[in-house]
Amino acid sequence: LLGERSAPSATRPRRKRPRRVFAVRSIRDASRAGAMSAAPLFARGLVVASAVEIGPVSKKPRPATSPRRLPTVPDCGPPTAAEVDALAEFVARADRLLVITGAGASTESNVPDYRSPNGAYSTGFKPMTHQEFMRSEQNQKRYWARSFAGWRAFAERTVPNAAHHALADAQRHGQVWRLITQNVDRLHHAAGSEDALELHGTTHETVCVACGDVRDRRRFQQELRTLNPRFTEAVDASERNAHGKGINGINQTRPDGDVELASASAAIVNDFVVPRCARCGKGPVKPRVVFFGDAVEPATHHAATSMSDGADAVLVVGSSVSTFSAFRLVRDAARRNVPVAILTIGETRADALAEIKVERLAGQTLPLVVERARALEMYGY
Repeated sequence: LLGERSAPSATRPRRKRPRRVFAVRSIRDASRAGAMSAAPLFARGLVVASAVEIGPVSKKPRPATSPRRLPTVPDCGPPTAAEVDALAEFVARADRLLVITGAGASTESNVPDYRSPNGAYSTGFKPMTHQEFMRSEQNQKRYWARSFAGWRAFAERTVPNAAHHALADAQRHGQVWRLITQNVDRLHHAAGSEDALELHGTTHETVCVACGDVRDRRRFQQELRTLNPRFTEAVDASERNAHGKGINGINQTRPDGDVELASASAAIVNDFVVPRCARCGKGPVKPRVVFFGDAVEPATHHAATSMSDGADAVLVVGSSVSTFSAFRLVRDAARRNVPVAILTIGETRADALAEIKVERLAGQTLPLVVERARALEMYGY
């Protein structure tokens, strides 16, 4: 129960609220920055990007506690009160908030991204394209051997982080209208966002290129184990060995769940057996993901377009929206004068469209934003 607020004493002077002063980066009107609260910053189209508070604040967000930093997580400090307030006001204003997430939403679950300083591209990694996969049976063997070796760590031992749980909680309370993810890890579903639209598919399912038959990945994984006992034994030995020596070196896990195998493993990969489609006997069978060079499934494309068209605000989380399939959703909404906010570390393709940009970790920031937005919606302050 809420107690009644007592009237201020006549003999006790009212405490003066300390003024906030921020150092901000502006996209639209840098000359108006000055000493302003987060609400006018939002209203005037100013970007709170790694804002530095240089004056006292009346209240600070609780710091998000986290275990030791994982190697997949970019180095970044906690969000400031200004950043939390700006994003919370953005969320609270929206009636139909569309959230679009990317690989940066899962780095705190020990899933690497592509483009951050710690990402896969920083090591020279190039993902297999759709054209390469279809070009030869040898390429298909190489892909499935790498994916088989990385599956357990990627799909069976990763859990949702605070960002996934915060978005699921926001959905349950009506703060998030629709959720689109570019990730293939299905961590949003594990957190409770079972209606999250998987723009680029998921590694948790397989599809036959010839007949379109969709199957659960776990069944296919078991078939791979049965058909490749020597390779399975090597992978199991690598997992028992902290240095990954069982298969002559399993290197870093990649954002889509496959791993890099040392060149000394080429011989064992050449013998890798990939089963044909259980329904038509043809194939090839591929993960139900959109490879680079591939196209988004028509039904998914239509659903994502409808969400973008119906949104009255768009929040991008942990994504550079570099792929056109995701960028067009933000661009088309912005063309309708729908406000855009971005919570991600580093440059994005949509920076020029954003009214607010905060460069912080999603798992540290979103729980604070959702809690603050709920307070604004309930009490107005």
